[in-house]
Amino acid sequence: MASLSVVSGFIYRQLFVTPPPPNTRWDGKTVIVTGSNVGLGLEAARHFSRLGAARVIVAVRSIDKGEAAKRSIDETAGRSPSPVSVWQLDLSSYENVMEFAARAERDLDRLDVLCENAGIATQKFQLFEGEESTVTTNVISTFLLAFLLLPKLKETAKRFNTRPTLAITSSEVVRLDRRPLPLQRPWGRIY
Repeated sequence: MASLSVVSGFIYRQLFVTPPPPNTRWDGKTVIVTGSNVGLGLEAARHFSRLGAARVIVAVRSIDKGEAAKRSIDETAGRSPSPVSVWQLDLSSYENVMEFAARAERDLDRLDVLCENAGIATQKFQLFEGEESTVTTNVISTFLLAFLLLPKLKETAKRFNTRPTLAITSSEVVRLDRRPLPLQRPWGRIY
């Protein structure tokens, strides 16, 4: 069980701390935001669009939900034509992650930001790709995508003399749950 100071600190930050909105311009840059149809991912994609990114890829499991997010971003950013594209990405499937990365490598002339925000939280035990679902989605596929797109980020750095960003977001809510993860095998799988 989480200590009282962790819980009270969390509640305080949620209710009384508002970070300043970003104001750095992203003109000409290409950004991918995973899990961008709700929450932090949606707001990150909204900010990148508002701040002038040339391309904002909304990477989501559901194309329909992604299109709704795109409409919401376009309404608030007020840009025409829209810089937002919706691409399907399902982190529960390694094959889908590899297909997404191959598409980015093939279709994007540059990649300045990879903001990995997608994740799941579930109380139900499920296996994805032979591992517990949250481990597959929140850890393995997240890092697989990062490793697969790292060459594109490096190419962008060299070609455009810039410093690309790889960000993996997480919630401090994970500190509230101290239960051990259910493992498929006592030692997991070594890759």
